[in-house]
Amino acid sequence: MFAVSPTTITEAILTDSNVPNVDDVGTSVTELLIEVAEKTFTTQAGLPFVAGEWVKAYSTATPANYMYGKIVSYSGTTLVVDMTVNGGAGSPTDWKISYGWDVGASYLDGDQVQISTGYQKIYEALENVLGGDSPGIDVDNETPKWLEVSATNRWKAFDTQTGTQTSQATSITYEITLGSTFDSIAFLNMAANTIQVIVTDPIAGEVYNETTKLVVWENITDWYSYFFSTDVPYKITDFVINDITPYLNAVTDIILSYSGGTAKIGNIIFGNKTTIGATQKEPSFGVTDYSTKEVDDFGNWAIVERTFSKWMNCRVKVDNSYIDYLERFLALYRATTLVWVGDENYSSMVIYGFCKDHKAVAGDNVTFVNLSIEGLT
Repeated sequence: MFAVSPTTITEAILTDSNVPNVDDVGTSVTELLIEVAEKTFTTQAGLPFVAGEWVKAYSTATPANYMYGKIVSYSGTTLVVDMTVNGGAGSPTDWKISYGWDVGASYLDGDQVQISTGYQKIYEALENVLGGDSPGIDVDNETPKWLEVSATNRWKAFDTQTGTQTSQATSITYEITLGSTFDSIAFLNMAANTIQVIVTDPIAGEVYNETTKLVVWENITDWYSYFFSTDVPYKITDFVINDITPYLNAVTDIILSYSGGTAKIGNIIFGNKTTIGATQKEPSFGVTDYSTKEVDDFGNWAIVERTFSKWMNCRVKVDNSYIDYLERFLALYRATTLVWVGDENYSSMVIYGFCKDHKAVAGDNVTFVNLSIEGLT
């Protein structure tokens, strides 16, 4: 068994991705006068714009020349925005259009904005709001006006919620320049056919390049069973790479592929592994379901599906010369979320969470430690 201590991923570290960034969504060369009015932009198709969301359009050359408002509609390459706040002057043709927040805008109860606070998040107004603190600051006030909803799509892979997933048709790619050494990467709550990891050092060149197939056909052994078997393949959802040679300035490229489907990933966690001990026979593991299931007097069930968390109880064997170090490690990380790997061959035994409690029983030469691991949702 081993554990991986996570490294926080920031906007400076996440250097590239094919998942749209809320700070760099679209552009337009439509000549439009800066004013409070409804404006129509010709922009790129397939952008993540949704009617009712707030966006900022500003001049790439002079960002102080901008307009801010709520999306009326978006279809094909046509984006219509009801601008309610503006700054500067002129009729730029070098528009950059992104999500954001503006102190001068009037928000209605339920309006959502997307802004950066270390990484990009979605906030929802709890009441009608004009001015005040930025949502990322306001949520810590005694009586907040904004609610933190979640990370944005690109950043769901790097928040602490395994149940929320970054998703995109066909593939998800990330380029990470960590700026520190690591030997392990955990991938949690995936939906894909393959995942490729490439690690490149500026001096040594490519030092790691592995592709893992995530679709497992256990009982498909010939063409007959391929076409006629009622068995279906299952997909690996959680696994950890823990044999990467550490390089300080390495660049890591991750390619999650799902041809003909939607690729999804709950968490990508970089870190260094710490050996816990040898996992003994008969570990127990499962999930805690937070769905509600209620039945009325007539036997009618009302089921509301909610998220779940994984858990694991296992016994590990540790040499007595290592037990003091392990005790210090468990005490140090008693309230810290780590990736716990009971057996790297099983997704069920890869859990992102914390050690709820542990109990050690010392022998003459070895100590057996019982660990209770509680996963996050």
